[in-house]
Amino acid sequence: MIDIYYCRSNGANSFLGINEKNEAFLVDASFSENCALLDHIKKLNVKLVAILLTHGHWDHISSLEEICNAFPDARVYISEEEAEFLTNIDLNLTKAAHNEGYPVPIFSYTPTHLIKVNDGDVIKEAGFEIKVILTPFHTRGSACYYVASEKALFSGDTLFFSTIGRTDLPTGSNRTLSSSLSKLRALPEGIKVYPGHGACTTLDREKKYNHYLKNI
Repeated sequence: MIDIYYCRSNGANSFLGINEKNEAFLVDASFSENCALLDHIKKLNVKLVAILLTHGHWDHISSLEEICNAFPDARVYISEEEAEFLTNIDLNLTKAAHNEGYPVPIFSYTPTHLIKVNDGDVIKEAGFEIKVILTPFHTRGSACYYVASEKALFSGDTLFFSTIGRTDLPTGSNRTLSSSLSKLRALPEGIKVYPGHGACTTLDREKKYNHYLKNI
């Protein structure tokens, strides 16, 4: 089962993969005011065993510390190239967001159970096998997570409904855009895409109608 949490204040999505034993992994600890994401997880009455971060921007990590405090044994996964974002306020953009008036505190936090992953690694959590697909261009260490058994792709800010993530933020690059998207285009048919912002979609639809994925 895939549960979707949408943060109205900044439009970021978080997702929970839940097994039949009510164990769960979380994709992105997105910004939410007044511990709303943590409250949502608690209401589901799941045992959170892992948190998978697609990248290190503030709107995807701001709830991480409070969730780790609530689930102290949960393992946190982030790509090797992205790990610095957790403690660098210029890279994770919390300094900029704070200065622009967003109600988000400066974020610098290293989880106790931090695991750095690389392209092609397979994470085994809550009974799921989750493949790491590195897709650098939005940030240098952006990652997608593919769960073949659920035909689910958690695409972060790499792939959205009809578009893709921007490349003009710190460590973003157009040079790796095509090679990153090619990895997603090579995935099999019938996959549902759960993006970091906006509506869910399917990979089949994006291959057909998304200009960026269609023309690589």
